[in-house]
Amino acid sequence: MSACPHNFFARQPFGRIWRVVFLWPCIALLCLPKSTPAQSADLIRISSLIQQGKLDEAEQLLHRYLIKLPHSSKANTLLGVVYLRQERFKQAEEALQEVITRAPGLLEPRLDVGDAYLAEGKPDLALAAYSAASKLAPHDVRANLALAKLYLAAGEFAKSIEAAGNIPAQKRTAELLPTLAADYFGLGQPEKASVEIQGILQISEKEPALVPELAEFFLAHKDFKSAQQLLVLAQPKQPITDRLLVDSALTDAGLGQLDEAQKKLESILARTPESVGALVAAGKVATQQLDWPAAAEALSRADKIAPKRPDILYGLASAQLYANQPEAALHNAQELHALEPDDLRSTYLLALALFGLKDWDDAKSYAEQVLAAHPDDREMNLILADIAFNNEHNFPAARKHVDICLRQNPKDPGALYYLGMIQKLGGDVSGATQSLSLSVSGNPNNPDAQAALGSLCLQAGDLACAVGALKQAVLLAPTEAQNHYQLALAYSRSSVPDKAKEELQTYEQMKAQEAKEATGATKGPSSIQVSPMGVVAHP
Repeated sequence: MSACPHNFFARQPFGRIWRVVFLWPCIALLCLPKSTPAQSADLIRISSLIQQGKLDEAEQLLHRYLIKLPHSSKANTLLGVVYLRQERFKQAEEALQEVITRAPGLLEPRLDVGDAYLAEGKPDLALAAYSAASKLAPHDVRANLALAKLYLAAGEFAKSIEAAGNIPAQKRTAELLPTLAADYFGLGQPEKASVEIQGILQISEKEPALVPELAEFFLAHKDFKSAQQLLVLAQPKQPITDRLLVDSALTDAGLGQLDEAQKKLESILARTPESVGALVAAGKVATQQLDWPAAAEALSRADKIAPKRPDILYGLASAQLYANQPEAALHNAQELHALEPDDLRSTYLLALALFGLKDWDDAKSYAEQVLAAHPDDREMNLILADIAFNNEHNFPAARKHVDICLRQNPKDPGALYYLGMIQKLGGDVSGATQSLSLSVSGNPNNPDAQAALGSLCLQAGDLACAVGALKQAVLLAPTEAQNHYQLALAYSRSSVPDKAKEELQTYEQMKAQEAKEATGATKGPSSIQVSPMGVVAHP
């Protein structure tokens, strides 16, 4: 098939996908332990209740059964499945591991604990569980299908094909086709991938999940042209499902067609407002549009419907930081950290959120944890530079973190801002003016850099520079009284008395209001939309 998509593989090698985005819905694979003639009537009834989704009733009966027979492997396995269906993952893992410890030769609990790890977003542990299951039953369909998909998600294409090959030919299902197609693409064998894609297209009308699954593989690797080609090829027979439309919208967004992507997602959400896939996609599209409040709103809705999903919480906390919602961002970063305490992404978000809330000590602690593993991280170095400069007055420490950032990017606006402030306090007015000029050139939306530059220009008598920078500072941070005072001075020295009088009146009114509302607390830094680091936080 000459139109077979394989653009991505001509461009770049695959890396490991840390979030398992190509795996089939985990719960759909939960197979209950097979009934045998010797199985008790009680357990047969409980199995039936689980199949019907009557999980609470099944759990109650299992607990009664286990009082009489606490070491029943079948009953404990069923209890693990109930916990898994209820998304009580830790309890599921504990119940199933207990069975495995007592009866290491049983297959079902190893498969079920693999499902539990997979549902909880622990692909490495899931891989180990399914591998152990495949050693007990080398040709088991469920174990090898899971292994094939996990190896694919990890970019280990040859191992994925090997696992698929362990499934007897007569037991292979259509579900394997997207995995094999993706594997062959990964190995740079588009001709073999074409054969699998032809099989997918021939049965796409009866198996509508296959095309989206392969499309999502391309999307995960940012190969939007291949995703687009696949969706176009599938159009004649492929049923239009919400999942397909979401993938189509994400493809449009990846190709820069953001308005079209937004329209598709709005149509899905108008019809199915609780579609988690559409809400997550809407959050991604809004992020590309830099519409942070819309991204936070979409992902917040997704989080309410599907709580405690790490991918949703990560996107949500990030959007809330940019939307200047540090309290909400901190809450979700803490939830994410509780779910994945060893994932430095949650530590990173905690540092940013706490920094935005002026909790300097905790922000510093988390930033140092990130830097212990990634010493060149820009945002964490700028957090420590800010705290060292503004709170600890430790200018050598601040300069150390600034220099780390400038070694990576000599034009970094945030690092140049702090460098300029350090130079200013050190008496290097010329160097400070140059650094601050470069900072506002790179990021004109930092009111603190504009104000500092305007103040220096005013001192040096460069009135055109002073007026321009201070006007911008007032525009960006209109509630900062000192900016109005400095601008009044600049206008006065520029012989613009009317504007000088207006700014001075504004300054006096603001100071009077501050005195009226004073509570004795030390005034904190200005609240701004974009910090020198590019993340809503402390200037």
